[in-house]
Amino acid sequence: MKLATFRINTPLGPVDRFGIIWAGTDAQADAVTIARTGGGWVVDVNAAFAALSAQQRKPAPTLRANAFAPADLNACAALYGPALDPVQEVSAWLVEQGEAVASGQLRGPQGEVLAHRLGDVQLRPPVRVPVLRDFAAFEDHLLSTFGKMGLTLPAEWYERPFAFKANPTSMVGHDQDVQWPAYTRKLDFELEIAAVVGLPARNVDVTEAGAHILGYTLLNDFSARDTQRGEMANNTGPFKGKDFAWGLGPWIVTPDELPDVARTPMRVLINGEVWAESTPGEMQWSFEEMISYTSQDETLNVGDVLGSGTVNHGCGFELDRWISAGDVVELEAAGLGVLRNRITPPRDATVAWRRHRSAA
Repeated sequence: MKLATFRINTPLGPVDRFGIIWAGTDAQADAVTIARTGGGWVVDVNAAFAALSAQQRKPAPTLRANAFAPADLNACAALYGPALDPVQEVSAWLVEQGEAVASGQLRGPQGEVLAHRLGDVQLRPPVRVPVLRDFAAFEDHLLSTFGKMGLTLPAEWYERPFAFKANPTSMVGHDQDVQWPAYTRKLDFELEIAAVVGLPARNVDVTEAGAHILGYTLLNDFSARDTQRGEMANNTGPFKGKDFAWGLGPWIVTPDELPDVARTPMRVLINGEVWAESTPGEMQWSFEEMISYTSQDETLNVGDVLGSGTVNHGCGFELDRWISAGDVVELEAAGLGVLRNRITPPRDATVAWRRHRSAA
């Protein structure tokens, strides 16, 4: 399944809902085509579960749906973990009722629209992220970028996973704009796969860690390279060099639909031109190892995101090619879809962040 959060406009203002991506009558449409064209559907899980309950003559179908199939992905995963039982029910029901749902002949018990064309809604980051941890799992990429900076990959990298934490409130979804930070002249993209936690994990052995993965999505670690270089020189890790924007989406793909992360063909397109192609290959540290290592005496919660780190040849710094304001950046991966963001110009006004220092 493909799990999405989407925004619709109502008389009370915009509302975010949780849904599953559905190809409709074109069952052969792949994730990349659906994301790029907006030609598929997103089915409102809460509304569809209410309609299903009404068909089954269950009492209080809307109340039942609100209790058992919340309109929020985090809440639904908190109830069921990665199994997402009511979502599976809705997915199976669509096989029989899909045409009626798509045509609008079938609605919820209170007249709710059950399915929306993807082109008519705004996709949001697919999950609310309590903590984003970005790892570095691809050796070739690190050897290349460290070499460009005159650095050596530390021996400790081969001993255990390393990650930095990022600002989870800076998430942007598919087709949302990213504003160029006013303090940088070197803005970059980073092509990553991310795992999303669907079941809390604490002190979990690596053999059990896979059961805690809700699914996978694309992550764009936008980076202000000149700012990042100064921060890294102070050994504090990324700060303003990273936390202005993180692309996440377009949706979460459950593990059954992406069984081999390492062999997923991926691309970066800038204004429609292919800048990079990569099949990640083996990761130094798997997502299961990342979860297990992190879970030692620490809890990973539903919605936590673990980034893979940039895949080989997956950023402008490695390619020595740089994006500009106005560019459209697309991360693409077979089975996962396309995460597309447009870079808008920086603010005109500056922030007077430095206090006035009087002359001695």
